[in-house]
Amino acid sequence: MVYNLYSIPFNRRFFLKCGVNDGESLPSATQVWKGANFMEREVYDLFGIRFDGHPNLERILTPDGWLGHPLRKDFPTMSDQFPNVEA
Repeated sequence: MVYNLYSIPFNRRFFLKCGVNDGESLPSATQVWKGANFMEREVYDLFGIRFDGHPNLERILTPDGWLGHPLRKDFPTMSDQFPNVEA
């Protein structure tokens, strides 16, 4: 996980890199930076990384009930292998 933060008043950049193993979670940045809300939801939806303390961690781009996370390397790429929405 990589955070790339920028302070307009101080003209400073801050890069934060965190390693995350499968099944682990990270603390949410929404307490410090309110704009992280939708970005963390997108990361959860597409990669499956969970954020502890997030106020509304749910899917934002894929439909409810979608199986898997489309940008993970273990997601099937063949069209006949795509998991559909849960019935």
